[in-house]
Amino acid sequence: MSLTQVNWMALMPEIIVLGFAIIVLLGELFMSASSKRSLGIITLIGLAAALFSLTKLWGVETTEFNGMFSVDFTANTLKAILLITTALVVLGTLKVKATLGEGEFFSLILFSVLGTMFMASATDLIMLFIALELTVLPAYILTASKKNARGAEVALKYFLLGMIASVILLYGMTLLFGLTGATNFAAIADKLGGGPIEPTLIVAMLMIMVGLGFKVAAVPFHFWAPDVYEGAPVPVASYLAVGPKAGGFAAIIHLFPIALVVITPAWAGVFAILAVVSMSLGNLVAFAQTHIRRLLGYSAIAHTGYLLVGLAVADNYGYSSMIFYFFVYSLAALGAFLVILATTEWGIGEDITDFAGLSRRAPMLAVAMAVFLFSLVGLPGFAGFMGKLFLFSAAVKSDLIWLAVIGVINSAISFGYYVTVIRQMYLVSPSTNEVVSVSKPLYFSIMLILAAVIFLGIYPTTFLSIINL
Repeated sequence: MSLTQVNWMALMPEIIVLGFAIIVLLGELFMSASSKRSLGIITLIGLAAALFSLTKLWGVETTEFNGMFSVDFTANTLKAILLITTALVVLGTLKVKATLGEGEFFSLILFSVLGTMFMASATDLIMLFIALELTVLPAYILTASKKNARGAEVALKYFLLGMIASVILLYGMTLLFGLTGATNFAAIADKLGGGPIEPTLIVAMLMIMVGLGFKVAAVPFHFWAPDVYEGAPVPVASYLAVGPKAGGFAAIIHLFPIALVVITPAWAGVFAILAVVSMSLGNLVAFAQTHIRRLLGYSAIAHTGYLLVGLAVADNYGYSSMIFYFFVYSLAALGAFLVILATTEWGIGEDITDFAGLSRRAPMLAVAMAVFLFSLVGLPGFAGFMGKLFLFSAAVKSDLIWLAVIGVINSAISFGYYVTVIRQMYLVSPSTNEVVSVSKPLYFSIMLILAAVIFLGIYPTTFLSIINL
């Protein structure tokens, strides 16, 4: 299929998201208070329309706009994952008090999604950086939407650290441009392919790693993640758990294997080290956490480590395995955050001890939370197990057996802190037997994710065939 005569069709999913973001923003300004409750539904329709238009581009391989924008398998898959998970967030927050009638919340999410989609397709340094800023600037604002001292502190920390990371990233890109005189990824690869490896190239590579490592919360660029997951409003934390990470990994998958292919052993080795320290530190520090969202924040750092295994493998099987694991991780993490959203809406606290006896007060929420945590551990029968199986198999096939062994050990370690939450829900008596009520959209979103996590754990071949794994 060729898009040479209809270039704008390649951008149709992004155009739809942009259009609905503007519609929702204008609706917040001009609609009555009662009508604003429909803005969440409008957002959901926009995400569904963008996903539908994306299916029309499935199987298309092309670059547009002078090689700055790529439509390919990796970009399309990550965009689909992003749109699906964001739609689940929006569905879950339709009748949540914190977001009911809040057009700014939905429009900022759409603008951030738009930036992430551009990151997934960027094949030029300029487009990549602008798309990254479009992704994170709405995230900074969303983090600060909880109008209290803790929310302001977390948002300020996130913003300052994010700006520093962006400057370092831009500096690395500048060095890369200075070495090659090009900003297009393929052109950079051509310029670097015929000459000696300059020390400046390694410096540029490391600086770009710092900038993108911050976006995916890899150690030692992870400091923002636990604070933001804890201090941001729960609906915002639900989106941040999956949204910006998709863009960060999409950028890495495009930039390093294409533009920096000449130094693949160097960046693959660094990613292997980052994988080990991220999964190890994330899991070990998570043991000391008593706040459920902070625990999930350190868990997210550990899972970034698992995902980096695919980059350390540095081949197509590793990248496909990473995409599959990113999808199953995103579902489980998002599901856990939506369960927390349901409990906080009912006035239950966010300490792990506050989940005592949840199995008696809300049996299906407790089942869902247990399944999501088991999937994050990687127990057989759940999606997380299949994800880790393929990811670690990729490492073994690439003679990185030591990296796979460390990953398996860390997975076993993580069971220790996940099971403390499950123990509270099932083995500790509740302080009250009051039944927890959940809004229908939020409950439906949680049940959809629960079904997906179980289905992909038992029968993953449908999704695996889509990503050619």
